[in-house]
This record gives sequence, C-alpha cells and structure tokens, in this order.
Amino acid sequence: MASRLLVASLVISSLALAGTALGQGAAPAKPDAAKPAAKPAAGAAAPTAPTAPAGPLKDPQNKMGISPYMEAIKKGEDAFVARDFPSAVTAFQDAIKVDSTKMLAFYRLGEAQLASGKPEEAEAVWSAALNKDGPADLKSKVLFVLADLRERQRKLDVGKEAWAKYAQFLKDQADAKGYAGTPEERQKVIDRRVKDEKDYAAVKERIQKRQAEREKEAEENAKKDKLNK
Repeated sequence: MASRLLVASLVISSLALAGTALGQGAAPAKPDAAKPAAKPAAGAAAPTAPTAPAGPLKDPQNKMGISPYMEAIKKGEDAFVARDFPSAVTAFQDAIKVDSTKMLAFYRLGEAQLASGKPEEAEAVWSAALNKDGPADLKSKVLFVLADLRERQRKLDVGKEAWAKYAQFLKDQADAKGYAGTPEERQKVIDRRVKDEKDYAAVKERIQKRQAEREKEAEENAKKDKLNK
C-alpha cells in the first residue's frame, strides 16, 4: 500500500547520515616505512596498538554516528520486517521516549499498532503525529493513512473529511509528494456507500413493515379460526 513506502526513504536516509555508525571505527594510520621505528627505553612497557571502539558510533545529532532515536527506530523497523509486531511497538515507543517531538516514530508506531490488529490505537497515534515535527512528505503520509483507516472503519463522514484534508494539504504544500487523484476517488466511493446505505435502510424499513403486517394478519386469522370452531 502507498502509505507504507516510508521505511526505505526516511530511515535509510537518516542512517546514511551516521556515516560509519554501523562500522567499527577508522583503522589506525600506518607508520612511515621510511623512518625506523623508535626503540622503547630500557625497562619501558611495550606500546599497545590502539583499539577500535566497540559497537556503532553514537551521536545524538545523528551526524557523526547513529542517534539513540534512530537506533530505536531501526530496531523497530527490523522487528516490523520480521513481523514481530509487539517488539516493533515497544521499539517505536522507546524512540518516542527519546524524542517525543518528532513525527517519524509516531507514524511507524501507528503502522505497528495497525498490523497488531489495534486500529483504534493506530488512529490515536496518527492523530497525535500530525502535531509533531516532520517533513511535508511524512505528514502527507500520516494524513493519507488516517483517511484510509477512517474509511475502512466505516466512519464515512469523518473519512470523507479526512480525505479533503489530505487533498488540501497537497495543494498547500507544493513540495509534498502524494496521490492527488486519490481523495476525489475515495470521496466518490464514500458518497456511493452513503447512498447505498440510505437506500438499503429504506428497503429494510419496508421489509420490516411488511413483516409486521403479515404477523398481524396471521394473528387475526388465528383468532377467526378459533371462533369458528
């Protein structure tokens, strides 16, 4: 689905900024072969070779190394791909604890909640995500998945309004990528569903009325048969 294409574009780009974050550090410089190595003084301990830092390089700014926030995001992504949704939920929640101002963890948490069969929780998380900091492309995705979820929950009036918000956002944000034709298409589908439900309600009412008339008629006939015996 279009709303789930964010993982590669946002997470990988953020991890790329970490440079050697997932490596083991730079190798020590080799001594100049032309110069003889200095002999250690008598009784002095032999010099030890420098060791590379253990684990990935860390940087809260996610520039010289991976930040704790993006580290939690990556952990959640790995769990999500492995379909370990409870672990993915926990990891994305951990990312929010590290920085609750950013939109990405909220968006991914909603995806994990939805995959876990908890649409109401996903809706709440995505609604909160709209008030967080994030690029226009990410916000357009949050608006998209919210509109799609509300329509699938058969909240038709709310869903139609959500699609309108998505369409307006794409118009207002020229740099936001999205599917401009989708809102109009989905709104038409919603209108047909609303009309069908109204038509069915009228048919259902007529059926119930006719059934009541038949039951009443049957009762009256039963009384007449009883009197005629």
